[in-house]
Amino acid sequence: MKITSLIYSFHVVVASFFQQAENSEPALVGDILEPDPIPFTFETIGWKILGVVLVLIAIFGFYKWLKLYKKNAYRREALKQISLVEVGSLTSQEQLNQLNIILKQVAILAFGREQVAELFGENWLLFLDSKNKKSEFIKYVTSFEDAIYSNKEIDNITLQSIYKTTKSWINGHS
Repeated sequence: MKITSLIYSFHVVVASFFQQAENSEPALVGDILEPDPIPFTFETIGWKILGVVLVLIAIFGFYKWLKLYKKNAYRREALKQISLVEVGSLTSQEQLNQLNIILKQVAILAFGREQVAELFGENWLLFLDSKNKKSEFIKYVTSFEDAIYSNKEIDNITLQSIYKTTKSWINGHS
């Protein structure tokens, strides 16, 4: 008896599947109910938190930029002094002396008096080259020695190249 009722139940289930497959008309369910659109407003707590985080990041970024700007004030001042020497009416020997003084001042500010003050000549130029990988002051060693120690004039092309190297060193020393 149980087996017959089980077979009958199975037959009813299988027959219902086939009847639905044969009926190709869609079942009428009714209209589709769509939810109301979600309003896009900035009133939720997530937007407030995001706003605070973005403001804090902006303040922190501005603080870091301002700190770096103040830290590099000596570089801007040195470049200003170099521009004044460059447009002045000094001889090439006097210009090179002034460049050397400016370089020495910048190096003392950046690396300390103990490390820089005693350097001169070739050791001074090697020190400058060691603090900036792109500078090549050592190739101007004779020009520096002639201008500073022998009061000899140097040619304009070499002087302009030394100006370029000096500005590059001031901007890029580590």
